[in-house]
Amino acid sequence: MNHSLNRSLTIVTLLVVLAMAFGACTPTPTATPMPAKPAATVAPTVTVAPVSTSTPLPTATAIPTSTVTPPPTADPTPGPGSTQVSDKDGMTLLYVPAGDFKMGTASSDLSVDTDEQPQHSVYLDAFWIDQTEVTNALFKKFIDATGYQTDADKKGSGWVFDAATKAWYDTKGTDWQHPRGPSSNLNGLTNHPVVQVSWNDAQAYCHWAERRLPTEAEWEKAAHGPSTGSGDDRIYPWGNQLPDQTRLNYNQAVDGTTPVGNYPTGATPYGALDMAGNVWEWVADWYDENYYANSPSRNPAGPTSGDFHVLRGGSWSYPGSSARVSNRFSDSPYENWDGGGGFRCAR
Repeated sequence: MNHSLNRSLTIVTLLVVLAMAFGACTPTPTATPMPAKPAATVAPTVTVAPVSTSTPLPTATAIPTSTVTPPPTADPTPGPGSTQVSDKDGMTLLYVPAGDFKMGTASSDLSVDTDEQPQHSVYLDAFWIDQTEVTNALFKKFIDATGYQTDADKKGSGWVFDAATKAWYDTKGTDWQHPRGPSSNLNGLTNHPVVQVSWNDAQAYCHWAERRLPTEAEWEKAAHGPSTGSGDDRIYPWGNQLPDQTRLNYNQAVDGTTPVGNYPTGATPYGALDMAGNVWEWVADWYDENYYANSPSRNPAGPTSGDFHVLRGGSWSYPGSSARVSNRFSDSPYENWDGGGGFRCAR
């Protein structure tokens, strides 16, 4: 009985020891919450990965748009040959660098008006000038946007050229939309220079287009080109060769205006077109026949007052002599406009 009890106790003790030993070993597999750690390590990956890949920063930072916008409006470092396109009316403008040029003429030809003398050196700051004259299509944009009424609209008439008599007549019903009288229209003329516009009308358009009329000195420099010594005697925008019908519209050869830019061989050294022929162009200055004798040598703006404003460049109805870069013409800014007068702007 004692032996049996002792054996039983021994067996029980052994079982207890085994159980304890087994219990001591089991915590490692069951209590090991190692599988839970992957969940903890996965959490950062799950939250971080989508954020870094789906973050819209690349798209928001894709600033190509803001880097692409400036070039059409302004070249950061303009030089000869630089161009820009006006956001307002779509006109191409040409860059004219700062510097000196010889304004007026030194010619002793008696047919040259004395108001072009003395020839004198003028320094101008850099500026931009329209590549062509303002067209009917561009002027219509201005009228549509502003509701502006031209002086011809208000007066109800404008000057029309009669090919038979070779004379101009003040004709009722003439305005920029009816440039040759009440029965005329702009069919086929959208790319021709606008005419029947006064100095006031030209000024109003340039202001709307966020530009201005060029000064007389700016106009002449853009037509003449820079002073280069031997080139200072340039007579026409293209050089010194006499005018012909490959370079400009003049001398009633076409009996009216032609599309702007139609004579690329008549371009100025800066690339401006139609600065000789096609239509006379209004400039900002008042006219004074003796102004050159007292003109400032830097950025002359013309007289402070007067009765007439200056026009430049000749027209389709005038002879080649009027197309000289130094030639000056004048007319009333308030009363006269016709089928041979237009304008271009500057900035």
